[in-house]
Amino acid sequence: MKNKKTPVDHKKTPGLMVLSILVLLLIWQAAAAGLDRYFLPTPAATMQTLAGLLREEKIWSHLGASFRRITLGTLTGLLAALPLGILMGRSGAADAVLGSFFRLVYPVPKVVFMPVIVVMLGIGDISKIFLISVAVFFQMTIIIRDSTASLDPDLSDVMRSMKAGPVFTLRHLILPGITPGILTALKTSLGTSVALLMITELFASTSGLGYYIMNSMDARKYPEMYSGIILLMAMSALMYAFLELAERVLCRWRYKGSL
Repeated sequence: MKNKKTPVDHKKTPGLMVLSILVLLLIWQAAAAGLDRYFLPTPAATMQTLAGLLREEKIWSHLGASFRRITLGTLTGLLAALPLGILMGRSGAADAVLGSFFRLVYPVPKVVFMPVIVVMLGIGDISKIFLISVAVFFQMTIIIRDSTASLDPDLSDVMRSMKAGPVFTLRHLILPGITPGILTALKTSLGTSVALLMITELFASTSGLGYYIMNSMDARKYPEMYSGIILLMAMSALMYAFLELAERVLCRWRYKGSL
C-alpha cells in the first residue's frame, strides 16, 4: 500500500515562519551583544541600514541583476534538459549512449569551469547565466530521465491502444507525470543555483548582490554587507515559495484534502 503524502496545514505556515524569524533575530541579537564587535552589528542597526538602502536605486539594480541571472539560468537549463531527459527516459538506447557521458560529468562541480567560461564569454551576464544553466541542466536531465522512466507502463499501453501520437502522449501522459519531479528538483537545486550565483558575482563582476556583499565587506561596511545577505536570503525564499505555489497549483492531486 502506497503511503499517502501527509497534508500540510498551510494555515499554520505563516505563524511558524514568523516564529522562525523571531528566533533567528534573537540569536543574532544575543551574538551581537555577546561579541560586541564592529563586524557584527545588531539586527536593529542592520534593518535601519536596509530600510535606507531600499530607498536607493542602486540596491534595486543589484537585486534585479541577481534575479535576472538566476531566473534565466534556471529556465535555460530546464528547457535544455527537458527534451533530453524525456528521450533518455523513454529510450533505453539513448540512455545507454548518453548515460555514460552524464556519469562522467555529473559529479564534477560545475564551478570548476568558471575560469574557462569567463575567458570564453567574458565577465558579463552571459557567463553567469551559462554556468547556472549548465549546473541546472545536468541535475534536471537526470531527474527528468528518472521521472519519465518511472511512469506507469500500463498508462503507456493505454496510450498505444488508443493509437495516440507522440504529441498527445507527451501532453497528456509524460508532462503531467514528470511535473512533480521537476518542481521538486527545482526546489532542491535552488540552493545550488544561489550558491553559483554568489560565486559568479564574486568573480569578475561589477553588479549583483554577491558583488555588493563582497564590496561592502572589503570596505568594512558591515551593516550594508548584512543587508545584502538579507536581500539574497529574501530573494531565495520568495523563489522557493513561488515553486511551492506552482507545485500546489499544477499537482493538486498530491495535496488533496489540504487545499
